Amino acid sequence: MLWQISKSVSHLLIIVLLGTLGYHMIEGWSLFESLYMTIISLTTVGYGEIHSLSTGGKIFTMILIITGISNFAIVIRNLSLQVLKPLFGNTYREKKMEKTLQNMKDHFIICGFGRIGKDVCENLINNDIKIVVIDNDIDKTPSEYNIPVVHGDASSEDILIKAGIRTARGLVSTVNTDAGNVFITLTARELNPDFFIIARYEFESTKRKLKHAGADHVINPYQIGSEKISQIIIKPTISKILDVAHQKGHFELSIEELEIKEHNPLIGQKIRDCGIRDRFNVIIIAVEKTNGEIVTNPGPNYEFKKYDRVVLIANQNEVFALFQFYQK
Repeated sequence: MLWQISKSVSHLLIIVLLGTLGYHMIEGWSLFESLYMTIISLTTVGYGEIHSLSTGGKIFTMILIITGISNFAIVIRNLSLQVLKPLFGNTYREKKMEKTLQNMKDHFIICGFGRIGKDVCENLINNDIKIVVIDNDIDKTPSEYNIPVVHGDASSEDILIKAGIRTARGLVSTVNTDAGNVFITLTARELNPDFFIIARYEFESTKRKLKHAGADHVINPYQIGSEKISQIIIKPTISKILDVAHQKGHFELSIEELEIKEHNPLIGQKIRDCGIRDRFNVIIIAVEKTNGEIVTNPGPNYEFKKYDRVVLIANQNEVFALFQFYQK
């Protein structure tokens, strides 16, 4: 801000200096008289000429008025904005954010913008999923992502409502205390009994509490990390395959999820008859039924139902072709 103000003041001084030197050289006036004439010309106060102007002086005055006033006005405007922006900038941003939040729906609310919360945000943004962040630390504003941020306690009903919990798809609680995640889950579940909640925990005793509070899925990031290390040692080949499957964009193999929505031609068909394997060269590894039951490695006689979620693995181009055909 100081640099911007200095820059604006410098432009203003240059305009005044050029005007002063112009009158001094053309009319032979003293520097003070030249400065006075420059100021009254730029500010258009209408006091009149302090001395009679020569033809050259009149031409210079016209040029100064036309070019100088416009530049003078721009400098004054920029200087005013730099001074007033800190006073009114936050209010403008808050109003803009509130308007954005009012139109948000089918989004995920991320509670806590720490290391884990930031990683979750990046992954969801990369997959074109709308998100709103809640964090009580003003310095943790993820401005580089251009996403709505609500500052405050994520366990507060008012804050969650402000973040659009009524119209959200789900919530991810990743604050750095187990107690905080439990309270957030309790409040969120009361406000929206139907949406999806993922909560982070550190201590095993908290896992049960989060489930009772209404979390659909609970995750211990440290446990996941230790299990990953163990799997690399115990089953290195499987770990390599899973890594390949998850690294989209670098490898072609991909694990995807296909939701069988209403009017999907797969409804009522058995795996053996639908031709997915032959037509798209994909492998179905699991199906989640509407009641939450997971069917792993479903057999050829499994019959697809509406709203089943089919987990499959295939080449990315093949998955894209499958989705184009069954989600058109």
